[in-house]
Amino acid sequence: MLPAYPSTTYTTSLEQSWTQSNLPRPHTSDFSPTYHAYFPDEDDNNIVIPSGYLLPQPVNYSNAIHHNWVNLNMQQNASLQHYMQHVLRIQYLHADGSIDNLIWKLIHSSDSAREAACLLADLHRKSTQGAIGFSAPADHDVYTRIQGSAVIPVTEGDALASLCMVSYFLFSGGQGQWQAFLDSACEFSIKVLQRNHVAPDWALRSCSESMRFIIKTSMWFDVLASATLIRRPKFLELLRALYDPDIAVHDARQELSMMVVMGCENRIVLALAEIADLACWKDECRRAGKLSVPELVRRGQRIETILKSTNDPEHPSYDTEKTRRRRLTSDVFRASALVYLHSVISGDHPQCPEIMTNIAETVECLRRAEDLSTARHVVRSVVFSICICGCLTDVPHYRNYFLRRLQEQQTETVGNCTRVAQLMREVWSSRERGEPVDWRVVMQQSQMLLV
Repeated sequence: MLPAYPSTTYTTSLEQSWTQSNLPRPHTSDFSPTYHAYFPDEDDNNIVIPSGYLLPQPVNYSNAIHHNWVNLNMQQNASLQHYMQHVLRIQYLHADGSIDNLIWKLIHSSDSAREAACLLADLHRKSTQGAIGFSAPADHDVYTRIQGSAVIPVTEGDALASLCMVSYFLFSGGQGQWQAFLDSACEFSIKVLQRNHVAPDWALRSCSESMRFIIKTSMWFDVLASATLIRRPKFLELLRALYDPDIAVHDARQELSMMVVMGCENRIVLALAEIADLACWKDECRRAGKLSVPELVRRGQRIETILKSTNDPEHPSYDTEKTRRRRLTSDVFRASALVYLHSVISGDHPQCPEIMTNIAETVECLRRAEDLSTARHVVRSVVFSICICGCLTDVPHYRNYFLRRLQEQQTETVGNCTRVAQLMREVWSSRERGEPVDWRVVMQQSQMLLV
């Protein structure tokens, strides 16, 4: 939980970060009056977090953090409080407590980030009151306005706003115009990594902590979205430079680790990106009538080698519940990535031995997480894995297991678990009718982001 920041004497100090200093102002808000509607929070024990407009760097005086504040209205104060205490941890299940401070600073230094955080908090509050099922209402003024707006980030705050809007669509069921917001966050992050023509690992280590978090989150969303959209990941070349075992610097530094943000080892993130690229390459070659099966297999075997490698420097020497949860999550991604890979190499055939073996391994990894008090964190993190394995199995008890794990998440009224379960049933029905079914095409047609 975010500690309360003490308010201090107000000044007009407006220090800006490097991403803001030489760039024009981002778009400003033109939200309708309903944006400011206040919905009381059911939790009466929340700590009131004072709000600020532009937040300069903290100065430590006698172990107390001091900020220069400019007041916001009570509605935004309440929304930001709700966001920090109830929403942020749902967005980023594996991030540690340091995320609180960096997100807090960004939403108080950027109009767009603050507005997006308030919008997401409003959606979450309404959903907990039963106002929204798995999709947002079409007549919601703010929702409709956001859908029609084009966001071009020019600051860290704008990029965070785009990621918040991706979460908005995820919270609403995973469908909608999330792609435009994700693309804008990705393009901004890529420019940061490519600035000054330095090596990507150096650029990532040199970023501010908040910018590094935005880049890693954009990378992860891009990789999983590429499976949905059947496209090459935008970060593919950068991921190769960062994590390819043949060319990257093997480094266990936290600045380069995806484990501490998304609960997935670097090599597995790279492998998922390579599989998405391989699927795209296969589709292009097949349409052109020049698909080489030996080349397809050769490329697939190289990816399989990455996934089956065991020399992982990201496992800490100590074990906590959080590190164990991340490791179990990463194990699920590794096993399901092999299912994904062999569906690309061999086709969507549930009786394929490699597909069957790795679905069984995915189930075993999920079962190892069942004894954790925070097992829900693992399952909610691996909806992508459950969907792939669910679509590609004809084994009744595996199908029931995947459905049960998704249904366990439905006590929370936000997210895409309900829609994913529905999509899996659609794939099963098509297969039982004898109709050829490609789960990637089903995903592409649904335009659902599996995060």
